[in-house]
Amino acid sequence: MIAYLSDAWIEALDAALDNSRALAALAPLVLEQVVENAPAGEVCYRVTVDARGAHARRSSTGDSAPDLRITTDYATAVAIAQGRENAQTALAGGRLRIGGDVEVLTARADAWNGLDDATAGLRAETSYDDANNAAS
Repeated sequence: MIAYLSDAWIEALDAALDNSRALAALAPLVLEQVVENAPAGEVCYRVTVDARGAHARRSSTGDSAPDLRITTDYATAVAIAQGRENAQTALAGGRLRIGGDVEVLTARADAWNGLDDATAGLRAETSYDDANNAAS
């Protein structure tokens, strides 16, 4: 099992995205995910979709602003990743915040399913720390 949000998990996410051609409709896109209160502290990673495909990596200090930034606490990120909650419900409840160009979400709504499809196998290989304790 791969620990959620670990370096190994981000590498596995990158490999899963690299093997998916379904994400091409999202290009060009830089999506940044910020997960607060994770067991190892805040985790910030990017998914970039461009002419070369889709890739994931940890964000770094010198990165330019992403097109879209999604911020959640760890418990919410885990619930969404496991399919126990959807992003719309978390957004409505104030547990998910969106920054950047929100038009990216609405203009390419159908293409977002490709991201979920590309990461389905990774979800089966992912282990999660106790999200209830991590969020406190």
